Amino acid sequence: MNKLTFTKKDYSETSELAGLIRKIDTIDAEYVNRISDEIFNHQPFYLTVLLGYRVDISMEELEEMMRIYLLVWEYFGSNENLRKKKVTQTQFEKVQRRNMHMLHYSEGESEDPREKIYTDELQNLKSKALWTAVLFRYNSRSRLINMNPENKGLILIDILSFIQCFETI
Repeated sequence: MNKLTFTKKDYSETSELAGLIRKIDTIDAEYVNRISDEIFNHQPFYLTVLLGYRVDISMEELEEMMRIYLLVWEYFGSNENLRKKKVTQTQFEKVQRRNMHMLHYSEGESEDPREKIYTDELQNLKSKALWTAVLFRYNSRSRLINMNPENKGLILIDILSFIQCFETI
């Protein structure tokens, strides 16, 4: 069985992430407006992708997606480069295509090789603790559990792609 290797940094980030999760679970309209303006000023494409989900998912699902996007934003919030260098649509789509290719490639594999492909790909992720928190939230929030599987998968790829883009800024 293939396993991801977690570093001390990954483990130490879990308490930070727990605090961020508590924060996004208690947000109000003022916070959403303030952070939306901040994101629009620094990473407009990130906000555009989130708002683009409105046509494909329910308002309840969109609210949960917004919380996940805000968790990712808060996690990377101390990275000053995120405020200076914008993720472009081209950059995002390149990372997204690579992730989609990995998924399509792995579909033809049996369980063990597929797990190795995922493990190898995710081992390079610098923010494994964040990704773990995203996956947990994604698979434990009642509004998301019964979400259309295709939409759920595509949005999850988008979230992973943004995390990877933010890591390289």
